[in-house]
Amino acid sequence: MNKGRGFVMTDIAEVLAQLPEADDPVVVLRSAVLSQGGFWPELQPASGLFEVQLFGVVGIGPSQAAAVDDWVEQAKAYLRTAA
Repeated sequence: MNKGRGFVMTDIAEVLAQLPEADDPVVVLRSAVLSQGGFWPELQPASGLFEVQLFGVVGIGPSQAAAVDDWVEQAKAYLRTAA
């Protein structure tokens, strides 16, 4: 099941809830970024860093998947401190 496609996610907790059930977490986060009017490059750069910014949380990594993983960790930390 590819959750996240065409679905408007409105907060961090909602995005995090979709990820465990997703076939591909990158697709879920990409959909969330685009639903908020953000930009997501279609092609992965050959080298460098990929950055994901969503709901004030930033994830960085050498690939889209690594940046998504980092975003998830940063988002969980943000929710812990915000509670």
